[in-house]
Amino acid sequence: MKRLISCCFLFTWLNVSGQEDSSYTAMLKSTEEIQLADSLHIDSGEWKLRRLDSTEVKKWFSPILGSTNNNRLKNRGYYLAGKMTSNINFDLLLMVEEKKRSDSSNVQVIYLITSKKDGKYISSLEVAVTGAKKRSSYNTSSWLYKDLKIMKDSKMTINDKPMNDLAFYKINNGGRFILYPNY
Repeated sequence: MKRLISCCFLFTWLNVSGQEDSSYTAMLKSTEEIQLADSLHIDSGEWKLRRLDSTEVKKWFSPILGSTNNNRLKNRGYYLAGKMTSNINFDLLLMVEEKKRSDSSNVQVIYLITSKKDGKYISSLEVAVTGAKKRSSYNTSSWLYKDLKIMKDSKMTINDKPMNDLAFYKINNGGRFILYPNY
């Protein structure tokens, strides 16, 4: 009996000490709530960033990393820039991915991510991209409106040729990004 109680105590102690507070609510508490009065301009401007460790990125945002065997965590930093938790069906999160390489190329991608209230990933959209790589440069920004419509403005220069694109999205009640035509 004494041995059984000792084993139970040992397993309980290991279980409690082995758990980190990496819950979804703890992660949300660590970042600022973004108030969406009318609209929000999302670009590579100044954000108050909270760095995510690789465990959090894998646990909560693994679909963004992709299913291929490449290591998207190498030479990249992932940050939480803000949250919008007022919707009753899902949370909106802003996550920043920064990729720096030794060849002086620097790319920053900002994702708008929808997740269920328990942290399960629903969908994501690249809403801002800034960077340069070889003979191309990218500058994408977006406007998020109170009715959950998104206007994404992409400006690229590839081999000295400018290319522009304007796309419209709406976040449906399930948290999915729906692309709408430009007319």
